[in-house]
Amino acid sequence: MGRSVENFTAGQAAKIAGIAYRTIDHWARTSLIVPSVAEASGTGSERRYSFDDLIALRVAGELRAVGISVQSLRKMIDFLRHESGLKNPLSGARLVAVGSDVVLVRNCKQLTSLLDKPGQAVFSFMIDLDRTVIEIRKKVEELRAA
Repeated sequence: MGRSVENFTAGQAAKIAGIAYRTIDHWARTSLIVPSVAEASGTGSERRYSFDDLIALRVAGELRAVGISVQSLRKMIDFLRHESGLKNPLSGARLVAVGSDVVLVRNCKQLTSLLDKPGQAVFSFMIDLDRTVIEIRKKVEELRAA
């Protein structure tokens, strides 16, 4: 018997990821971040998000909060999918926001600019993926307990 995959409605995803429902809806409609379990397919149907999708939504929200534009997010996601082969790039990549640039951290010596502005000496903000996973798991547990 196959293992069932836990999934979440768009409303649950919004609450868990800390992103406005309207934002998640817009991102899905514009194919920025689409739910991997089920996309809406007409009136009355519901988008369903996986745990990895929740991570991607949170990471996108954190990048937006530090000033990364939606256009830049789209550029990064496309690059990561096509050039790095990452299926779910925002939940599978180590990213560092440096000013208006975001770099992919492949290892401690190899950083790849995702927005073509390497070497800019400005304040940096590192997305702590481990912390994000722990927080999302906690929110999922809280949702289950409610």
